[in-house]
Amino acid sequence: MSNAETIAQRFHEAYEELAPSHGYETREASRKPWSDVPEQNKSLMVAVVDRLLTTGVIAAEGGTRG
Repeated sequence: MSNAETIAQRFHEAYEELAPSHGYETREASRKPWSDVPEQNKSLMVAVVDRLLTTGVIAAEGGTRG
């Protein structure tokens, strides 16, 4: 699994976990574990994370840049 995919998966999991404490809950029909997220959606999330890694907005080590 690439760094981008690992980060995308962790983001998805954290988002689902934290959403209710911020007054938001995803619809039951669309709430899925990472393994069940449609490939098109996964691919987009991984591409976004890859772009952020490539442009230095985020760092794979867990820190942020600039």
